[in-house]
Amino acid sequence: MTEKKELRKRCIERMNALPQDYCREADEKIFSEILALPEYRSARTVFCFVGMEAEIQTSALIETMLAEKKEVAVPRCAGKGIMHAHRIYSLAELSPGTMGILEPPAEAPVLAPDELDLILLPCVSASRSGARLGYGGGFYDRYLPKSPAFRALLIRERMLSDEIPLEPHDQRVDALITETAVFRIGNQSEKEGVS
Repeated sequence: MTEKKELRKRCIERMNALPQDYCREADEKIFSEILALPEYRSARTVFCFVGMEAEIQTSALIETMLAEKKEVAVPRCAGKGIMHAHRIYSLAELSPGTMGILEPPAEAPVLAPDELDLILLPCVSASRSGARLGYGGGFYDRYLPKSPAFRALLIRERMLSDEIPLEPHDQRVDALITETAVFRIGNQSEKEGVS
């Protein structure tokens, strides 16, 4: 547990120190990778985090998904470690909520976990094998088992770690998307290069 906390602290410091130009460029390439994913193209509903501060800034991606007529849901905290996927029609609906994270209003329609086709997850760090280090709130680890959706983890290449200590409740992902590649986890472990 302490090992994880230490790693999380170091990774957050590393994330905060990344050059802005690198972040902007990496984020754009990550979005291109997502938009080219077969799982994205076939998805009707997408659950996507709203990036804050040093995180991957997903606003432009969310705008694109809305323009492409996807049903887009973003997280809203509903208590300790509990979140729901609320459908939005515009980024203008969001306002600072729990921990200053932009959230939809409580009355925004909720999409059930089994209605989701694709979930785009944030992380502090991850390994190429798909082990995810989150912020420690357990929101995604509690949510993911309820949904059959394809899980894609978005991470800048410089934030990858060789080893992430895993606990039994930690949820794995189906794909890891960086600015240079899509790493498919599990049976299809081949690496897809940038097109």
